[in-house]
Amino acid sequence: MSDQKNRQKTVPMLTYWTHRYVLVLLASLVILAVVSGISMQLRTYEHIYNLLEMRAEQLSDSYTRSGDNTSFRERMRYEEVERPRFGPRITDVVQVADAQGNVLTLIKDKGPGRDSPALNKLSARHGEVLAGEKVREKLYIDSQTWLRVGVPIIKDGVAVRALYISMPARNILLETRRLYLALALLTGIITLAGWLVLYHLSRRLTRPLREIAAAAQCIAGGRYDPELPDNVKEKELQQLVTSFRNMARQLKQLESLRTDLLAGVSHELRTPITSVRGMVQAVHDRVVTGDEADEFLRITLNESKRLQQMVDELLDFSAFEAGAAPIKKNVIDIKSLAEEVTRQMECSPEFTGIVFELLTPGEPVWVKGDAGRLRQILLNFFNNSRKASATIIKITLLLEKSSIIIDIADNGKGIAPSHQPYIFERFYRGFGGKSGKQGLGLGLTISRLLAEAHGGNIALIHTDGEGTAFSLTLPLAEEG
Repeated sequence: MSDQKNRQKTVPMLTYWTHRYVLVLLASLVILAVVSGISMQLRTYEHIYNLLEMRAEQLSDSYTRSGDNTSFRERMRYEEVERPRFGPRITDVVQVADAQGNVLTLIKDKGPGRDSPALNKLSARHGEVLAGEKVREKLYIDSQTWLRVGVPIIKDGVAVRALYISMPARNILLETRRLYLALALLTGIITLAGWLVLYHLSRRLTRPLREIAAAAQCIAGGRYDPELPDNVKEKELQQLVTSFRNMARQLKQLESLRTDLLAGVSHELRTPITSVRGMVQAVHDRVVTGDEADEFLRITLNESKRLQQMVDELLDFSAFEAGAAPIKKNVIDIKSLAEEVTRQMECSPEFTGIVFELLTPGEPVWVKGDAGRLRQILLNFFNNSRKASATIIKITLLLEKSSIIIDIADNGKGIAPSHQPYIFERFYRGFGGKSGKQGLGLGLTISRLLAEAHGGNIALIHTDGEGTAFSLTLPLAEEG
């Protein structure tokens, strides 16, 4: 139920990231547009205030030179200064007031709001202007915004009157609205273009992932040769594709090993069981008697031992896979152990005709390990050499500074190059001796696990048509 809910909540990566990118891009552009619009609006207001102040200062000088209100009105018709680019005249309303607050001159254009008492009323900061300061004000009259500046009229170095210029800000606001509209349109265009670019890039990026997901479904369905994307340029995706391809190849190999194992184990177990059953039945029914019956019992015992060995291998492997393999480590002389195992094999009927050559150091070689498990490793090497039709098995102990290297070389049939990468794989039975595939394919796997449990390792040194050589490396026991 939980898995079903999780599947229902998932969305394609392409949709997930493009939606979030568009939201982030849109939010960023909106914030940028708002900040830019406010900044430009403030700069526009600043520009208009500067123009008004410039005009007011010029009119103040004209008023001082004219000497009376009539002459001042006449001079205003001929004096032109810079006007704002928004269109309206900056001399919409001009006021001149004395120190007592009396309006001496009032010049205004025709238009809405110009007769408003609030506009004709002097500034509350009239005293600051008479003190020689310049003032800037923003008035809200009849739902309109007006800008007003006040400058002093200086005569003989003293501010005797104040001059005010007011103008409506409607054109500024109109231009600001146009600016916001342009910014909104630009934001939409950039967002759409960004989404299209990201959609294309995301689709290209997720294509290998979609193909890998489809390949995973194929593997889940039992097909181990799925189609994978080629020519992936992104390094990380290329590594993912390569790793997935290697995984599929290994899974195919493991599936082949599993199938081969089932057939092999069935055959390996059925053959001795059938043989034991037939021989015991013959002895029980008195079909054979005397020496022949004894021979049948001997063969039955050997087949039972073979069955026991296969069962032991399976149990050992299961224990190692579960991390519960019993390893009883003691300080032992690996030289004496190698000599003992070699002598036992020389006396074994199975190794008749095989010559053992043992080269060891003169002094004991102490390692910390399980004597029974180390014996198992050596016996596995010897049995593999016997199955490979070897007539000579050479064991060499090489003492290093902190380890002992045991080389086991034979002159039997080598391992084919196609089989060499898989010889340590579990259940791999791709090479054998006279009878081809033999055993469960766990011998070398268990041997390597045992070596690693002792802090050592097993490696294939070389193999060809003239023989095979393995090395077993073990750490020396610490002194004291």
